[in-house]
This record gives sequence, structure tokens and C-alpha cells, in this order.
Amino acid sequence: MMRGNQPYRSSFYKDEDMVALKIKGLPYSATYEEISDFFDGMGYVFKSVVIGLGRDSRPNGFAAILFESEGDAEAAMTKQNGQYIGNRYVDLT
Repeated sequence: MMRGNQPYRSSFYKDEDMVALKIKGLPYSATYEEISDFFDGMGYVFKSVVIGLGRDSRPNGFAAILFESEGDAEAAMTKQNGQYIGNRYVDLT
């Protein structure tokens, strides 16, 4: 049973096959859905977005998302790096 924002787990992929992309420069108002939509169709792991919080427990403009393979992560980074989510461009590493 899945609870909260736990990533979808598939037996097809092993943990070592998944790769995380770091997302910097997000609008503080960015939602899980907006970030997921930004990477739609690029091989990200469903429900794997983690939004960073500052010491005050508010979003800090940083997030991470898992991809099913290194190739998917590299392709997403090449296509989406410098593109906009809301009114801010994002830096992917």
C-alpha cells in the first residue's frame, strides 16, 4: 500500500537503474503536478518529485525527480535545462 508522495515502484526497474535530476531555480509556488508535467513523457518515475524546504518549512526553489534510466535523465536534462516552469527558468544537474 502506498502512502503520501511515495514513488511508484515497479519490479521492472532496480533501484540502481534509477537516476535523480536536481532542479534548481523553481518558483516557490511550484507544485508536484507542475514539475511532473514539465517532465511528462520523458521516463520519470511516477510520484518521485521531492520539493526542497528551507529552515522555515517553506519551499526553497529546489527539487529532485527520479528517472527510470541514466539515458532518460540525460535526455530530459538536454531538452529541459534552461526552460521555464512558471516565470522562472530552471537549472538541471
